[in-house]
Amino acid sequence: MNKSTKSTNKKLMLYTFSFIIVLLISTIIIYLYLNNKADYSSPDNMPSSKNNWIEDIDYLQTTLAKKHKNVYHTLTKEEYNEKFNKLREELPNLNDNEIKIRLSQIVASVGDAHTAIELGFNKDKLYPISFYWFGEDIRVSKINKDNENYLGYKLHSINDFPINDIISKINSLISHENDQWLKVMNTQYLTLPDVLSSLEISTKDEVKFTLINDDGSTLDLNLTPRINIFEDNLTSLAELMHTKPIKLQNISEDPYANLYWYKYIEEENTLYFQYNACIDKTVAKRYGYEDYESYPKFDEFSKELIAAINNNKIDKFIIDLRNNTGGDSSLMTELAENLSNIETLKKSDNIFVLIGRETFSSGVFACIDLKNCLSPIFIGESTGGNVNGYGDIKIITLPNSKLQVSYSTKLFTLSDMYDSNFIPNVNVEQSFDNYIKGIDDVYEAVKNYK
Repeated sequence: MNKSTKSTNKKLMLYTFSFIIVLLISTIIIYLYLNNKADYSSPDNMPSSKNNWIEDIDYLQTTLAKKHKNVYHTLTKEEYNEKFNKLREELPNLNDNEIKIRLSQIVASVGDAHTAIELGFNKDKLYPISFYWFGEDIRVSKINKDNENYLGYKLHSINDFPINDIISKINSLISHENDQWLKVMNTQYLTLPDVLSSLEISTKDEVKFTLINDDGSTLDLNLTPRINIFEDNLTSLAELMHTKPIKLQNISEDPYANLYWYKYIEEENTLYFQYNACIDKTVAKRYGYEDYESYPKFDEFSKELIAAINNNKIDKFIIDLRNNTGGDSSLMTELAENLSNIETLKKSDNIFVLIGRETFSSGVFACIDLKNCLSPIFIGESTGGNVNGYGDIKIITLPNSKLQVSYSTKLFTLSDMYDSNFIPNVNVEQSFDNYIKGIDDVYEAVKNYK
């Protein structure tokens, strides 16, 4: 839940559709990979010999069981071994990508979001389209400029396969602990040609996305994958807003400036603090990041934040954790303790914490720290990470394919009050209609809270 990740691709740190994803410091390989934020090397030559695959399968089965903190916490030992045995039986009829899919399904079945396999698919080859869940609908959130008129359309099917059937297949590949994290991850697999072909949804690069407008009209959009699509001018729903909500008002071309920031809204007597990643210069240096000098110092930022609280009239103090997927939890632990000593914040009814499906790992730790120190009001969606769970990952590399697998070495028990994810006091999910108007439903719920 804490600690180690690989170096981050700076060019791709700026946005993920409605939320600004800034440096996903989560310790989940697969999430980093799908957002093109990891620097893991995909193997150049996958093993052509089935014997090589058998060696990899044997190694994964034995090593994961030996090194994981408790690989049998969801599966029994018999169920775990049976999955590997079944894969060996199916091996003669599977190609390399299909084998990787099966391995991903086995690793995901462990039931630990931090234990995941990096699939080794071409992460630079993607369809020029992105999706996001609004309620029960998957909508186009980003697309190439030639097709920007289709932003906001609902996804109905891919190559005539119903989207619900596709999502069900994709969910089996995703290491997760609750359904909220599935919503974060499954839409991102829809843009990977290798995944769609391995799941027998496509047989060639060109894919037909069938979309539905809100008036009920449908259209077929045929797309081919692009290389390095993030260098193209993709248009997002957020760019079409006439006015930007507060959470999108600090967009900077410097990704480090997006890690955490605050703004005082004088007309509301509100101090808004967005905390997107649990990392700073010291943590980045410890992680071995070559660019650690570019990171801010969190202790200096914390002093500025506390000064802003002390020097302004504060009716409401908002801490936004909706983008926070993790890092080093100790940063918020210290800040939360310091905030608890501020006289202005002694009233718990003026402190609000915003959470959502992308609040994960140390982002969830931050929820517990704030709850214990400040007793704030939590508003938004349930978190993508569980309160109690496995983490503190290490990596194993399969001997032939060189695929990397993260596994958890510790069990974190933060509170006996929770058996799953962190649930807000007030549940608010962003509506599509308000989103395109530039209205942040969760922030509005804070403004209207009495």
